[in-house]
Amino acid sequence: MRLPMTSPTYSANLENERNRVLELADYSNHKRNQDVEIGEGRLILTAPNGGRYNVTVSNAGALVVTSL
Repeated sequence: MRLPMTSPTYSANLENERNRVLELADYSNHKRNQDVEIGEGRLILTAPNGGRYNVTVSNAGALVVTSL
């Protein structure tokens, strides 16, 4: 995230741009107590031994776990 540089004097335009950047970044964050939909991203889980696994779902609804 790159916020606009601060100005020695108040600027409504800079403040609006800063708010816009923050709102766009916040929109892409996962929130607590809400459903999480991955979409095009991947769900990667790490085992205690450091192994990494990609979790997907088949068209039949079965979970598919692939070692990375």
